[in-house]
Amino acid sequence: MRLIDAKNGDLVRVVGFEGGCDEFKCHLHAMGFMIGDVVKIVHRGFFGPIQVESKGAKVALCRGQAEKILVEKI
Repeated sequence: MRLIDAKNGDLVRVVGFEGGCDEFKCHLHAMGFMIGDVVKIVHRGFFGPIQVESKGAKVALCRGQAEKILVEKI
């Protein structure tokens, strides 16, 4: 499943990254996204960014980024 498919309040574990270049993966790592991390979906609307919480920090991801993050529901 992709992060963009998760619903508000869901807890998911990052299992991988799809596509994108090395810069994209480095950018995600710089924001604190690593394989194995547990992420909570704080706000996901029909349009605009997806707000998630990871390791106590809230981060907004554009929909394109959220489509490339593979997760599993906990």
